Amino acid sequence: MLHSGEVRSQEHAPPASTEPEPALEPALPIIDPHFHLRDYREADDPRPRYRAADFAADVAASGHAVHDSVFIECSIMYREDGPAPLRSLGETAYVAQQAGRYGPLRVSGGIVARIDLAAHTPLEALIDAHAEAAGGRLRGVRNSIAWDAYGPLAAMGPDPHLLERPAFREGLRHLARHDLSFETWQFHPQIEQVTALARAFPENRFVLEHLGAPLGIGPYAGKLDEVFAAWRKDIVALAQLPNVVAKIGGLGPFWQRDAATPVTSQALARDWRRWIETTIEAFGPERCMFESNWPANSSVSSYGQIWNAFKLVTQGCSDSEKAALYQNTARSTYRL
Repeated sequence: MLHSGEVRSQEHAPPASTEPEPALEPALPIIDPHFHLRDYREADDPRPRYRAADFAADVAASGHAVHDSVFIECSIMYREDGPAPLRSLGETAYVAQQAGRYGPLRVSGGIVARIDLAAHTPLEALIDAHAEAAGGRLRGVRNSIAWDAYGPLAAMGPDPHLLERPAFREGLRHLARHDLSFETWQFHPQIEQVTALARAFPENRFVLEHLGAPLGIGPYAGKLDEVFAAWRKDIVALAQLPNVVAKIGGLGPFWQRDAATPVTSQALARDWRRWIETTIEAFGPERCMFESNWPANSSVSSYGQIWNAFKLVTQGCSDSEKAALYQNTARSTYRL
């Protein structure tokens, strides 16, 4: 199963064509509300690891003033035995153990866990167990639905109809009682499912990841203008619901890229601008937050270039708008 934190061909190192860039607006305070870790129980596992200290080192090297962060579940360090719904407690406990201060950065100030909301398990007890394992850091739950009929994406694993299932919807009601947000990773043709869910559960708080993850590969390759038109319609409709906030980031890993074109923050800003500006216009800055989606986005750029690109796009924003986009929305959404 591939999750949004996983990278198939690139690990957490940026592409070879990337050149280091100095941070723009280096004093601007940032909360990164979407990053992942990579670790494995087997000591001889050949897959590269990416731990909290690695994330802190990437943040420090970027020169950006990232001072807090939110870990998003990505199926690591699960328990190896016991009932299936309880195994993800291993990830929550592991992340909590890695959490803390690394210089000026707080790693995993908040944790969004994987709790199977459709599981035939007493959810109150399961949520309480994750809250305890998270050491007071549990802020939300993610169950993803990312799927497309295009072959490589059709095999990704999540149930594309999960949000419609009665068992899941019954489980979702528990999150509002615990003041936990719900978020899902989906592709742009699935945004309407998120809209229908958020409309049906106005008492819940929802987070749209990766601007709805517009696709630009397979049957969508070379058709970004068409994708943008369809995506924009769905984003504007979703933004009408006041219980939804949007994460801005995660663009690129599912787009075609010209390997001969050098990676620069200027190039990223050019490619991302219309998607970012449309989302901010639709939701308003107070319901938008920038995210790195690191290290999944390492196949696209360096960590620092992601924030430079965002800052280039928001050059014309006011100080209060920047404060919302770069930290305040994340702080209020995840109660940091």
